[in-house]
Amino acid sequence: MRPLPLRISAIIIAAICTLSSHAEEVFAYADATSIDLSLGVSFNIANYHSEDYGAALFSGRIGNPTLALRVHHFFSRHWGAYIKAEWMQNSYLCSQKTVLNKLHERNDGFDYITTDKPKGRRGYALLAGASYRFDKLRWSLRPMLAVGFSSYNLNRTFTAFRKAEGTNRLQEMLYAIDQPEHRNLCGVVVSPALEATLHVTRRIDFFCNLAYEYNSTRVWQKLTITDLTSGRVLDSILGHEPIGNNISATFGVRYIITHR
Repeated sequence: MRPLPLRISAIIIAAICTLSSHAEEVFAYADATSIDLSLGVSFNIANYHSEDYGAALFSGRIGNPTLALRVHHFFSRHWGAYIKAEWMQNSYLCSQKTVLNKLHERNDGFDYITTDKPKGRRGYALLAGASYRFDKLRWSLRPMLAVGFSSYNLNRTFTAFRKAEGTNRLQEMLYAIDQPEHRNLCGVVVSPALEATLHVTRRIDFFCNLAYEYNSTRVWQKLTITDLTSGRVLDSILGHEPIGNNISATFGVRYIITHR
C-alpha cells in the first residue's frame, strides 16, 4: 500500500489533470455566432502632398473616436466570417491650431490669421470579411481581412487670412473641396486586422483589435488666394489628395449567441 503522502500527491495530480481537461472543454472556443461592440481611436496616417490642405480639410494626425458593431459566425473551429459597421466621429481637439502653426512655420513674410474651426472628417464603413482563430484555453488570436465600402463627410471649406508684415492689406485664403458631387465621398476600403480575445464566461468575451484601413477615395481640393481690397484673385492651386488611411485600436465586449 502506498504511503499517505504519495496517495495524496496522486489524488492532487489527478484532480489537476481533470480540471485542466474540463477547463479545455469549457473554455474552448465552441461559439458559432456572436455579436460584439467595440470602442477605440483611429489615426489618419496618410501622406498629403500639401500638409496644410490635409490639416484644414481632413483630420490630419489627430485621433478620432471610433465605434464598431460586428456579427461573427464560425463555420468550423477555425474559420469564420463577419460583417461589421464602423462609425468615426471627427475629433474636436483638433486641427485649428495645427493649421495655424503650419501657416506660421512658412516664415514667408506674411502674418496669418484663422477664424474657422475645421472639424476634420467623419464617416462610416460597412465591411465583410473572413477570420481564422488560434485557440488556447481562455485565449484566442484571430487574424482577419475585410473589404467594404466607406463614406466620409468632410469639412467642405476652411478660410484663413494673411497680410504682408508691416501692412494691413488682407488676403483671403480659401481651402475648398473642388468636387461637384454629393457631400459624402465614397470609396472602397480594405482592412487587415489582428485581434486578441479573452473568454470570460460561456457567453462573454473581452477583446482588443488592431486594424489598418486603406481607403481608395481621393479628393480634389482647391486653394484660392484673393486680395480683399481689390477683389482680385492672386493665386489658385488645385491639389489631389487621398481621403486618408487609418490605423485603429479598439477594445470591446462580445456576446456569444450560439455554440457549436
